[in-house]
Amino acid sequence: MSGRFLEDFHAGDMIASSEAYEITDQNIRDFAIEYDPQPIHLDPAAAEASVFGGIIASGWHSLSVTMRLMVRSNIFGGAPVVGVGVDTLRYLQPVRAGDRLTARAEVLGTRPSSKTPDRGYLMLRVITTRHDGEPVLTQDWTVLVSRRADQGTPSK
Repeated sequence: MSGRFLEDFHAGDMIASSEAYEITDQNIRDFAIEYDPQPIHLDPAAAEASVFGGIIASGWHSLSVTMRLMVRSNIFGGAPVVGVGVDTLRYLQPVRAGDRLTARAEVLGTRPSSKTPDRGYLMLRVITTRHDGEPVLTQDWTVLVSRRADQGTPSK
């Protein structure tokens, strides 16, 4: 298998998206129609009267963009991103048309699997920011990662 293994990650390592994603009126609308059809995402008058003062992207849209950015960052060198859990998800700022989002992840730690020695768990803090540097959401991921053959098997 090619790619990065559990042993290649260390607490404090940073992985940044190699691209940005621009939120547009159209992709806000398209996502909301399909997955989150609330007035704050679709109806300008209702959104204007809301606490947000205008149309905002769905939080689920921002999360989906984050996933796209992290996968395209090639975090695992071509191996799939296999999620086990997401904890402490926080929406910090509304996302609006014109925002360009990027994502980065800090390695919080690693842990070999106690049941399956050929894999382990990588804990990441993922932060999505807009073009002005303001974080718009944070979340902690636990992902399943392969271990090197010489690391994942008990010695005899």
